[in-house]
Amino acid sequence: MPEMNYKKVKIKEICRPAKTDKTLTKAKAKENGGIYPVYAATIGKAFAYINTFNNTDSCLVVVNDGDAGNTYIVTDKQYTIGKHATGLIPVDDVDITYLQKIATPIFMKIAKGYGLGNLPQEDIFEAEVSIPIKNGKYDITLQKKLAEVYAQIYEQRNLLLSKINILADISVYFQKDNSILWKEVTPTDLFIPKGGNMSYNKIWAKENPGEYPLYSGTTSGSYALVNKFDYNGEYLTWCIDGLAGNMMYHNEAFSVTCHRGVLVPKEDVDFTNIDLKYIKYNLEPLFRKRKKGREGDLGKNEYTSLKPIAIKKMKDTIPIPINDDGSYNLIKQKELASKYEQIDIIKTELINKIRELTSIMIL
Repeated sequence: MPEMNYKKVKIKEICRPAKTDKTLTKAKAKENGGIYPVYAATIGKAFAYINTFNNTDSCLVVVNDGDAGNTYIVTDKQYTIGKHATGLIPVDDVDITYLQKIATPIFMKIAKGYGLGNLPQEDIFEAEVSIPIKNGKYDITLQKKLAEVYAQIYEQRNLLLSKINILADISVYFQKDNSILWKEVTPTDLFIPKGGNMSYNKIWAKENPGEYPLYSGTTSGSYALVNKFDYNGEYLTWCIDGLAGNMMYHNEAFSVTCHRGVLVPKEDVDFTNIDLKYIKYNLEPLFRKRKKGREGDLGKNEYTSLKPIAIKKMKDTIPIPINDDGSYNLIKQKELASKYEQIDIIKTELINKIRELTSIMIL
């Protein structure tokens, strides 16, 4: 295979900016409704249609604010670029699809450096990309071929990402051992679902630093370390919104925000013979099943909800092994919890491996 030669160039050397109308709002667009699309920060979708246009060439739209660094291609013959986006119109010998594939990871890396979902237009035009050349000129034929290869790679990447939510929600149930007895219980047979404190927000946490973890709507760790706690001991908590239904086991002093709920053990239930880890592994699939809302795309965060009132209404049951005298069989619970934990570790490792593979940037 012949050696490929590349030339590093700045975006401003190979693209001119599409004309924009930063004054356009939804209200103004509504007043001037028409047939010409207006593109802005919403990926691949016009946010309005108006009665005028200011561009006629295909362009690569780069999001400046919000989902900063992400891109999409506009091929409409007549359109306008609105606020929060920059349109790049490449020169004739630069393939727009190739440009998108190589430039998007670079734009996203720059935006990540700002840490605030922002990508200034001047940084876009100063960014450098590599373009294949032949006889001193941009090789558009090779660009098109590489764009096809990149498209196939991204398709496989997206297939992998689509498996993350499926894998995370896979539930393994061990067949009931007929040699022992079982009791079916609802969540409210054991717990009182309680929402977190609405006062615990980012500002409050900053003003009250300390040593006790404050948990919110994620299961990857604490939201902040603060100077007070509302709970101390063994508890189960769940995400009320965001990744709704996902649960955590705690054996510590801690507090939770309004984005997380606590399963408070009922006083009339003897928890000395109940293993909360076993309960978690059996209860979490039910919570995930009852969540409401929109799933995330391609492994991204979902936007679902499971409020305390929904748990109080649940009629689903989980099986708990019991002894001949009707008491809960703690030994069997711990045995099964250990098996569930091993499966959970394998699932987590697989998900992390998928994220690792799909995070590799093609530059």
